[in-house]
Amino acid sequence: MNVWCKCALVTASWVVCALVFADDDVVLQAGEFAVTTQDFDRYLTAQGITGAKRDRALAKQGAVQAVFENIYVVRAFAAKGEKNPSIDQVDINWQVENFRERLLMAEQLELEVQAALRDTDWDALAKEYYTANKAGYTTDEQVSAAHILISLADRTHEEAQARANEVVLRLQAGEDFHALAQEYSDDKSNAGKGGELGFFTRNRMVKPFADAAFAMTEEGEVSAPVETQYGYHIIRFNERIAGRQRGFEEVKLDIISTQETSMAKEVRQSQIAAMQNGALDSGLEVNRPLLNGYVLRYSADAEANSNK
Repeated sequence: MNVWCKCALVTASWVVCALVFADDDVVLQAGEFAVTTQDFDRYLTAQGITGAKRDRALAKQGAVQAVFENIYVVRAFAAKGEKNPSIDQVDINWQVENFRERLLMAEQLELEVQAALRDTDWDALAKEYYTANKAGYTTDEQVSAAHILISLADRTHEEAQARANEVVLRLQAGEDFHALAQEYSDDKSNAGKGGELGFFTRNRMVKPFADAAFAMTEEGEVSAPVETQYGYHIIRFNERIAGRQRGFEEVKLDIISTQETSMAKEVRQSQIAAMQNGALDSGLEVNRPLLNGYVLRYSADAEANSNK
């Protein structure tokens, strides 16, 4: 019998028709400890499962029960471990306190970041950055094309070229490109789609292929066989989209997001450095002889190990 079968027997009296919960209702009770609705919320938040992501995750059958059960299992084993004399409780307590301190540090730094950046005019900063780096906010020219690949995998260059020329002759005779792609092309990733590659930028393709594709201008234009390391390609040109300058409003949010991340990182590093060098008053006192003794001790150990 799992947790929920047992729970159904002992919690029948808790059932309320209306789905209204207090801030911290008890859902599971196991003598020494309970699992509450607040535990449920905090457990998910601690794992970054919030908002719409939480709604999607919990909509799955059994998901809510699984969360409560996970909390229960951890808490139940922890209760047993707390009474186990074989477990070093002092070490456990140190690790818990260390983890707590790291959480407090992260929260404090986040508050200091928010305070430092609170009055920042992000629009003005983004506009200044965009103006100085405008050339970096352009879209590359793209073309749409289809191809028929005659591979070199099982053929000599001469055999592949002859087969490619055969395809070109059939195209010149008026046969359908897409039908010939399905019959001849060794690029099985798109042969079934008539060899269609969709839109691509110049740097997406190997140079001989890109040079040929971007040199064509007329819809339906077909190239002579183009040799690459993959074999011979017959390329059919479809359409071109010119490169363009992206406007400030189009990229503003991306710039602001990048700047916020960068400036927040700088504030955190600055505050940590200030704490390290004593610029922030935390009442630091250093037992210099003891510290130097530790430095010498481990320097000596390192030197001894290096001489072995």
